[in-house]
Amino acid sequence: MKKILGLTIAIVLIIGLVAGGTWAYFTDTETSTGNTFTAGTIDIAIDGDNPWSKSFTIEDAKPCEVWYVEYEITNVGTNPCVIWKHLSGFVTGGGILAYPATNPTCSSEPEWQVDADDSINDIDTYISYDLYSEVTSPAAGGNTDQWHQTLYNENVNIGSLECVWVPLGSLPPGGKMYVLQSYHLDAATGNEYQGDTLTFTVEFHAQQMPGTTLVLENKDESQNWLVLFGDTMKGELVYNTVGSTFDYTFSATGLQNTTDYSLIYYADPWAGGNPGALIATFTTDGSGDIASTSGSIDLGIDLPTSPDDNLLLGAKIWLVPSSHYSTTTPGASGQMTAWNSALYLFETYLIWHNDI
Repeated sequence: MKKILGLTIAIVLIIGLVAGGTWAYFTDTETSTGNTFTAGTIDIAIDGDNPWSKSFTIEDAKPCEVWYVEYEITNVGTNPCVIWKHLSGFVTGGGILAYPATNPTCSSEPEWQVDADDSINDIDTYISYDLYSEVTSPAAGGNTDQWHQTLYNENVNIGSLECVWVPLGSLPPGGKMYVLQSYHLDAATGNEYQGDTLTFTVEFHAQQMPGTTLVLENKDESQNWLVLFGDTMKGELVYNTVGSTFDYTFSATGLQNTTDYSLIYYADPWAGGNPGALIATFTTDGSGDIASTSGSIDLGIDLPTSPDDNLLLGAKIWLVPSSHYSTTTPGASGQMTAWNSALYLFETYLIWHNDI
């Protein structure tokens, strides 16, 4: 009886120890203090001003004359960003009302003769426009043309760009972008536009890299890499900027029918033996399109990665016929083996991907 009672008490004590949490284990605790999470910054300065609000004025414009406007954009933030240009708030008008002397409606006698009620004021449709962007890395000291493209080459009128977001390129921290513009009053501008005016708002928008869509466009190499916005040949790449894999969604239109294409990271220079990397391969349908396709690839490298002449600026992403590229294995390094720029889609800005 005593043995049973003793055993019962022992069991109760064990249960009590378990319930009371008095068991002892070997342990070791390491503590890290002072950990911080700091949000990055997106911040740009225009011509050294931040904030920027300066405006430009073109006066006494006449047909066949050209006026140049240049901006210098500096990334004063801590992250690479994409720069967009946006025009808005277009207002056209008859300008100074000076003729006739009594009850003036127009600015000159010739204008009065063809536009007596001053109703023809769409001068924005007669102003041709050039736009060119050039990006330099912090190490280049603002003197070396590291990456550039021509957005327009007198092939549009300024009125057609109202509320259009134009991608100028990407800008690394400390980098500079030179935006060169010219305005041309067309030779066909008639007397009905004498004295007429156009006012509008210019906005430069800096956007962080994640969540943006990289637009790939065909470019005219002979016209200083003029982006051919007006046709159907284009692609769109949505991608992640940080991760153990490069995750993407890609689509394209206006390519060669039933042709294999390679989406690649291209590292400069051409003859430098730089490997780049194959991201994915696609085959166009009978209409020359690539339907929206998602995937994930372990590239095992950052974009860009050394050696690459664009290391401080970002990575070039191209879509080329697979027959012009040396590998068909996604994730593997490869080389361009042929050149026909008319068949390719090129980046409209350089990208970054941090492989972790």
